[in-house]
Amino acid sequence: MLAVGLLIDESGSMSSSDRITYARMTAIVLYDFCQSLQIPVTIYGHTTPDCEAGVALYSYAEFDSIDSSDRYRLMDMSARNGNRDGAALRYVAEHLSKRPENQKLLIIISDGQPADYGYIGTEAEADLRGIKKEYSKKGIILFAAAIGSDKENIKRIYQDGFLDITKLEELPKNMALLVKQYLK
Repeated sequence: MLAVGLLIDESGSMSSSDRITYARMTAIVLYDFCQSLQIPVTIYGHTTPDCEAGVALYSYAEFDSIDSSDRYRLMDMSARNGNRDGAALRYVAEHLSKRPENQKLLIIISDGQPADYGYIGTEAEADLRGIKKEYSKKGIILFAAAIGSDKENIKRIYQDGFLDITKLEELPKNMALLVKQYLK
């Protein structure tokens, strides 16, 4: 059995080239795909709060949803402020690690490196590499879909979990195909 987690970067730069629209579309397609195959799925977005350090997490779909409004909540995704990927990634990875399924897939969609007050550059990259390593030991397979011009940095951070998405219009289909690869 498989469980899927999706984390969307909702930083302000996601408004460029309509990236947030494609990320939102991907979330909806992936949600519908998982629901149709009865694959447990959770979807979160993240950004930084206005004018302060920290992380703002948005829960759009939960594994055990209490209502049937997840699809509508997904429409609320938008480009907002900065991105502090580490805390958001750790939260969703931990949430996913508690699932009973033997395969756990976590996908982050981002257009660039983390950027928050005091959380940039090599320190932030090391944090993300450490989180990837820590949760891979817990059985979580992590992929980062790079949808912006910062692909080299994302590749350096996520290494074998790097997905180069050059054509944004192919993002929804590619993410569904990725999940399909892990079905057993």
